[in-house]
Amino acid sequence: MLTLVRLFRPKPVLRPWGGGGLGFGPGVGEVWLSEEPLLVKILDPAEWLSVQVHPPHAYALEKEGRPGKYEAWYVLTPGEVVYGFSRRVGLEELKDAVASGNLDPILNRIPVAPGQVLYLPAGVVHALGPGVRVYEVQTPSDLTYRLYDYGRPRELHLDKALEVAILEPIPLPPVRPEPVEGGECLLKTPYFHLYRYPLRGVLHLKPQAPLLLTLLEGEAQVEGTSLAPPATFLLEPGEGIQVEGEGFFLGASPTGS
Repeated sequence: MLTLVRLFRPKPVLRPWGGGGLGFGPGVGEVWLSEEPLLVKILDPAEWLSVQVHPPHAYALEKEGRPGKYEAWYVLTPGEVVYGFSRRVGLEELKDAVASGNLDPILNRIPVAPGQVLYLPAGVVHALGPGVRVYEVQTPSDLTYRLYDYGRPRELHLDKALEVAILEPIPLPPVRPEPVEGGECLLKTPYFHLYRYPLRGVLHLKPQAPLLLTLLEGEAQVEGTSLAPPATFLLEPGEGIQVEGEGFFLGASPTGS
């Protein structure tokens, strides 16, 4: 039994772009691994996700009555994603591109590789490409404005998206890992920190802030319980555990804890 840790039950979500590679049946495009204190998911797209953008907190609170959304991807399989625009675009030009379905010339498509980390603050237009499986950590909000959905019959949110989208190229924020006890901190943002913990035998952890841990590869034993990917659990501040096995964990902590 897990006595010190809280083990979450995965929540499969059917999506029109979903694949079947997560082991939860066909069409399951994402699995929610945790909803608090951060929303953590695995995404598995068989097709392009919608071209979308998330609102910042101030806008979302005013217009929607709930917080905005800031997120990051840890790439698990290679492919291509959209990250912002390839050049500065005007509002009318973007509206025309959406109406004609001809966004490709103005979108910034970039290749991504396993282990790469991408920070997606509010306002950055983005999309996941086919086959690019990612671990996604985000503020606990699923507020999304879709600009374009590749012909799928879902609601678009063009007016709101245009109010919050950054309409110029955005360089990828640099990722500079820093050593921490048991692993490394991959990313620090105003909203969360992302960690990677290699598991090569025995791993001791005692975080000073709430820490969501997800086993992404291999197998592990925690307090007599066997874990397999994508097992996710929460450690409270000052709560120590010993993990045995082989593979690696990703960890996420809310900033300000």
